[in-house]
Amino acid sequence: MKKLKIKPTDKLIYKNHLTLVQRPYGGRNYDVVISRDAAIMLYIDEKDRVYFAKQFRPAMDKQHLSLPAETLDKPGLTPLEVMVEGLEEECGVRIKKNQVKQLGKIVSTSGHDTEMVYLFVARGKGKYVGQRPEDDEKIKVVKILFEKAYKMVINNEINSSKTAYLIMYEKLRRLGAIK
Repeated sequence: MKKLKIKPTDKLIYKNHLTLVQRPYGGRNYDVVISRDAAIMLYIDEKDRVYFAKQFRPAMDKQHLSLPAETLDKPGLTPLEVMVEGLEEECGVRIKKNQVKQLGKIVSTSGHDTEMVYLFVARGKGKYVGQRPEDDEKIKVVKILFEKAYKMVINNEINSSKTAYLIMYEKLRRLGAIK
């Protein structure tokens, strides 16, 4: 996991869960959010259902449907370990690490955020063990058949970019365009 890095030329504006700095470049100051990396997982069970976490997101000021995701803030755990644990915490499903494939990582929002997001896909049977949300989280698990979830992305009913990316990846895999 990367350590949050404030450059010597940055002007610190705010520091808490996220850090906001003004970063000079080309004669201008740019607002930059320095945040921890994260991970997200597309989990598809043996009945071809995708597991979503529906929860209120203050930044969007509404309920938001997206794939389970975690901030990489657990010392000593790899992104894979954090995400396997995150699936269990958010959706209540325990899977084995060998069910998971890491696809790589993507830049979250390159215009103003340092966050990199590790992408995972897992398929197959899991064991329901119950959710373990944090005290301030109210997460509703929503299971949607893959083809319906794909159509929801196409119709912009699911518009989380990282969620859409993983669902489109899986659709392309199923069409034989990727292995």
